[in-house]
Amino acid sequence: GYQRLSLFSALFAASILIGGSIVIILQAIPRFFNPELVNAFGMIGIAVVGITFNGAGFFLLKRGESLNEKVLSWHLLEDVLGWVGIFIGGVVIYFWKFYLLDPIMTVVLTAFILYNVIKNLREAINILLHGVPKHIDLEAVKQDMKAIKGVLGIHDIHIWSLEGETDIFTAHVVLDDETLKEQPEQTRQTIKEILENHHIEHSTIELESQYRCVGVVCEERHKKSE
Repeated sequence: GYQRLSLFSALFAASILIGGSIVIILQAIPRFFNPELVNAFGMIGIAVVGITFNGAGFFLLKRGESLNEKVLSWHLLEDVLGWVGIFIGGVVIYFWKFYLLDPIMTVVLTAFILYNVIKNLREAINILLHGVPKHIDLEAVKQDMKAIKGVLGIHDIHIWSLEGETDIFTAHVVLDDETLKEQPEQTRQTIKEILENHHIEHSTIELESQYRCVGVVCEERHKKSE
């Protein structure tokens, strides 16, 4: 629903950053062959202001956990590193007249930011495609669940993230007759506690009899869960 809107915002921001980074690199390449004269003293003054304001914004957003906040924080970090590069470049150019440093730092810093933005973009795409969150060990979850007394098998497991923070779990759990009859809710609660240990707080668990799911498809599912 609307909680996933932040993903589209993250995708948009990442796309803008990638496009902007590519343009910056392309513009910097010609300056390797024809270094341009720059106002070093003016660079230093503007850089100090840029580092102060963008640095404050970066540290505020860095505490956020949503993917959108991560992308925006990298955008601010790009600005901070850019201003740091401008400051260092301004000092070096002012004293040593090394004008080639300007395009060198531009390419290095932009490439660093581009790498991290692409990494966040891949994470956003994985979430949109309902992929298993990278911090969840699916095999460990299955093994812990199968260790519960009365659990015979697990199939149709789906673990995905709503917006990068909220993980959701759904599965069909096959129980033996005694467990299904005597303590189904206790078993369900035990499963939920195991999921919480894996940082999964939202779950839908359907309990099944070993005789309910039969046939080739279910046999294959049970094999995969073993």
